[in-house]
Amino acid sequence: MQLKRIITLFVILLTSLQGFSQNSKVNLTGIVLTDSGQPAAGVAVALKGTTYSTLTDENGAYEISAEPGNYTLVVSFVGYKSKQTKINLQADQKAPKITIEEDMAALEEVQVKGKSKVQRVKEEAFNITAVDLRQLYNTSADLNQVLNRTTGVRVRETGGMGSTFNFSLNGFSGDQVKFFMDGIPLDNYGPSFTLNNIPTNMAERIDVYKGVVPIELGGDALGGAVNIVTNKNVNRYIDASYSFGSFNTHKAAINTRFTSKNNFVTNFNAFLNYSDNNYEVEAPIPDPISGVFGPPEKLKHFHDAYKQATVIAEVGVKDKKYADYLLVGVTGSANKKEIQQGPTMYRVVGDAFDDSQNVVASLKYKKSNLFTKGLTATWAASYNIAEERKVDTSSRRFTWRGPRTDVPNYFNSGEINSVKTLMVFDVKSFQSNANLKYELNEHNNFALNYTHVGYKRKEDNEYITTDRPTKPFLNKNIVGFAYNLSALEKRFSFTAFAKTIDLKGEVTTDPGTTSELIVKPSFNNFGYGTAAAYFIIPEELQAKGSFEHAYRMPSALELLGDGIRVTPNPNLQPESSDNINVGLSYKKMFGIHSFGIEGNYIYRRADDFIQQRQDQSNPQKSKAINYKNVEVSGFDGVVHYGYKEWLFFDVNATYQKTLNKDNTASPGTNQINYLYNKQIPNVPILYGNANLGFNFKKIKYDDDFLTVNLLTSYSSSYYLRSPNLGETGKKEIPEQLFYSASLAYSLKDGRYNIGVECYDITNVKLYDYFNVQKPGRSFTLKLRYFFM
Repeated sequence: MQLKRIITLFVILLTSLQGFSQNSKVNLTGIVLTDSGQPAAGVAVALKGTTYSTLTDENGAYEISAEPGNYTLVVSFVGYKSKQTKINLQADQKAPKITIEEDMAALEEVQVKGKSKVQRVKEEAFNITAVDLRQLYNTSADLNQVLNRTTGVRVRETGGMGSTFNFSLNGFSGDQVKFFMDGIPLDNYGPSFTLNNIPTNMAERIDVYKGVVPIELGGDALGGAVNIVTNKNVNRYIDASYSFGSFNTHKAAINTRFTSKNNFVTNFNAFLNYSDNNYEVEAPIPDPISGVFGPPEKLKHFHDAYKQATVIAEVGVKDKKYADYLLVGVTGSANKKEIQQGPTMYRVVGDAFDDSQNVVASLKYKKSNLFTKGLTATWAASYNIAEERKVDTSSRRFTWRGPRTDVPNYFNSGEINSVKTLMVFDVKSFQSNANLKYELNEHNNFALNYTHVGYKRKEDNEYITTDRPTKPFLNKNIVGFAYNLSALEKRFSFTAFAKTIDLKGEVTTDPGTTSELIVKPSFNNFGYGTAAAYFIIPEELQAKGSFEHAYRMPSALELLGDGIRVTPNPNLQPESSDNINVGLSYKKMFGIHSFGIEGNYIYRRADDFIQQRQDQSNPQKSKAINYKNVEVSGFDGVVHYGYKEWLFFDVNATYQKTLNKDNTASPGTNQINYLYNKQIPNVPILYGNANLGFNFKKIKYDDDFLTVNLLTSYSSSYYLRSPNLGETGKKEIPEQLFYSASLAYSLKDGRYNIGVECYDITNVKLYDYFNVQKPGRSFTLKLRYFFM
């Protein structure tokens, strides 16, 4: 294959140029904080009278390599007073923490500030939103709640903590959007490791890619990706927190790192979540004789508890000749979710539940200047062993008041399914993501990615002794190549890429019956794209544009089913989409005022769109089919205003139309589709968020800090059913507007923290799916200890 020859030649040429380099320099590391106790990003740190200098990262950390000797360490930042410290540098050492004080006289003339990593990511050629999580460490929000405030994102949940959710990004949802943590797909950690239970304290930022996804993530996303970036820069810290809230909700987390003088690293992260989810809803009760549902009554959830725990441990080294970092880790997690209802609130469940246990081994490696200057290699791999159960073995029947005594037991059926089910999945999956990046010079670089995903499982209904277990499997391979250019004094950036995606598998349909059939799906597709960005006004006004022809392979759930509610469909075809993004962003400092505005136009045209629909052969289940060709177009934007470090205001909005572009009513027929060019129902059209924040320093002590945030979220009305075919066209899902507030107080430069939150202050009825009510007003108290 020509591509393999090119890749092999590329690697041979790079590895033959030169060996490892050595020097006699030693490292000086340290932390810079502002006088409010927050990490100071983008601060210039230099050894006076030399060329040794650097900038602090988003955690305020810096590292300088220099020959041993006596130096003066100079720390300077626009709007702050410079500081100088004498340093006797003889071996690798850590400098004392440095706190810089705001210079009010100089601040009146501030025009330019150093860039944080979040800002640098935002300025890349991709259409990307980088969410800085450091500002949210003292809140109890999970990553789903954080992302739901982001432009172009809508997260719709079926209930409280641990409930299933649908993540939508610019009109695409489900498996069409891929999720990663430091380049490793989240789904390789199992169902107990999802966005709605990961605490914000575990990561430093979230990168949301809309449309074009960089090849280094190695995913076959159709419309975008989300990458959770954890903190790798601070050498030693402890971050522990506990929160308690309404509905008997508890969240606890601890994140630690210890780095020895010889750069031996240990990381430990653990978090747990629990909630009764016994929030109040308005639900109808059927008459025991007629079966007719009466008017809604105010009742509480009684079988909706969720519990989850995760432990992550890593050991390794950093800053060695053979590795920038090399970490070996193990993750253990488990969860249990009680099931309260079916797709609507008319079907009440009282005994069924899902649970799972996972053990994941992982390896992370990075080496700069591998074999030759400018060549960087990274590798992230993980192996997951899991047991997942879906238990529906009860014969009892329930209403929202509890067990029913007026109906006979259904001895042969479960609560959800027509037969009792104890489905057990023994899952083994392996993921490997390898990247090579070669910087030819400061303007040109090349990147190569190879990703392999292997998934196999044994599935068995242990309740039925005659059930014949099957062993379906899937293997996916992705190879990507990219070229990146930076020109015109870094005002212009450009990337172009191509990738091949290959999938092979085996599925047994109707096992143990006369209709049993072994199907071996096999696909190979070629995707490509490009992105560019240009500063029209340097550092202020930037234009972006991108295009991608993307493919997304069917997922394991869609191809293999879940054994209970989803029928396998091994005949699915890959989805494809042409994605276009065009955007402008402007930011400017006017003395002590900061202003920013950003707007983007998005267009998606997707074919062979995969949707879950009712299985015609078994109406109790759903089945994924290639049905809709879909067109998505719309705008999203955000406006920011800040006054000094005291006040900030952000508002964002998203408007998008999702149209049915099928020419026929059913696949393979000539039936007229009267829904052609009509809005697809049950998809939000207009939504947005706003956040007004205040920061107060030195309330009572010189090292305390108070933050107050007022938030609001809005969604306009949209269609529950198709807006024609005899319908009135009324948007039956009404508009929703609710408010929330949070307060966080810090002492000792952020060491001791307390946060108080109120969600849905006015207690309006909230739901993401018609007639499925979500939790209303709730209160949370969070205590956090941070030491660095």
